[in-house]
Amino acid sequence: MSDTTQNLVMPIIQPAQAQKHVTHNEALLVLDGAVQLCLEAVGQEAPPETVAEGQIWALGPAPTGIWAGQAGSLAMRVGAGWLHLAPREGWRGWDRSSGSLRVFQGGAWVGLPLQGVEGLGIGASYDATNRLAVAAAATLLSHAGAGHQLKINKAAAEETGSLLFQTDWSGRAEMGLAGTDGFAIKVSADGAQWSEALIVAPASGQVSLPAGALLPSGSAATPALGFAGDADTGFHRPAADQIGAATGGVRRWLLTESACQIDVPITGWAVTQSASDVTAGRLLRTEAGPAQAFRQGNVLGSVSQSAGVPTGALVERGSTAQGAYMRFADGTQICTQRLAVPSGVATATGALFMSESYVWTFPALFVAPPAVSGLPSIDLPMAWLASGPTATSEAATSVRVMRTAALATATGMVDLTAVGRWF
Repeated sequence: MSDTTQNLVMPIIQPAQAQKHVTHNEALLVLDGAVQLCLEAVGQEAPPETVAEGQIWALGPAPTGIWAGQAGSLAMRVGAGWLHLAPREGWRGWDRSSGSLRVFQGGAWVGLPLQGVEGLGIGASYDATNRLAVAAAATLLSHAGAGHQLKINKAAAEETGSLLFQTDWSGRAEMGLAGTDGFAIKVSADGAQWSEALIVAPASGQVSLPAGALLPSGSAATPALGFAGDADTGFHRPAADQIGAATGGVRRWLLTESACQIDVPITGWAVTQSASDVTAGRLLRTEAGPAQAFRQGNVLGSVSQSAGVPTGALVERGSTAQGAYMRFADGTQICTQRLAVPSGVATATGALFMSESYVWTFPALFVAPPAVSGLPSIDLPMAWLASGPTATSEAATSVRVMRTAALATATGMVDLTAVGRWF
């Protein structure tokens, strides 16, 4: 017959044993220490300075002092001495120092093993699908000195790895990888019909909004759709059925149901690039210079040119005491004058008769001598004009009235026209 029990190693009273009470009391001490085991600390090496009856320490691998040579044992205070118990595999004890349950496993006191458990319910019951169930006001996942990640892993791209938000156990919103490897957010009003609100392409990072996006109205100073680092540039909604674009906090473009208002000059390939640009579909650029656009307000005016290129109005008209003139943008100039014939046509010249010579100073200078023509009025019958003694210049010409018969006095008029160029 063995002297001790197999599990707690308590002494067994032998037949015909004297002082049976001693053996019995030793067994009770073992029971008192091993049953409902409570440890003051785990891995203790030095005996405590103050100790109470019945307190127990789990000793470390190199205990000192009165504990020397008792590595790994349980030291229980009994009277003025110590009772050392040898823990067995699977013993459990409450560690007062850490406030945790310990298990003696592999020669050491370790925390309660949680690896491979089927499930865990905290304030709730887990099931075959929800292996971890928590019912609480909040769940805290914190760092252990640096960062922290919450990882959701799925087996394949066509599977789902997501966070599902519910109301009374009915789905209302879901975010994650639902059936693809593209991150998405979708919502539902009843848990049955779902709408995708946002999709992020995994290869490019491009974001799409399948259901669209409703932005606040914003303003020119604070656009509803702006840009990082440039808060006062972007799009806004000044009023119903309007879209505005602003830069620097000032609206530059406004689109309404009836008009498109642009408050900055238009440049680039959408407008004509030069005075000779006739590309189809381009807007005609209006400016002072060779690319000027002509309209009602500037067809008539002062014509001008630079290096042979017109820079002013299309037509210029004017008059002086010497007559009227008309200048065109292409360089053509026409001068006209009506002269009274103050004397007769009576000076014989061969078989003809001529009047005195009349000098016409042009109302506007030509760049070269113009072509001059004229016609006597009906008051001078059977008459015509001929050049005078002075050759035509850029500034003037001379003419005479000619007839086949003498006319002592004349009261008629002569209409003169000079056509040339002003540049």
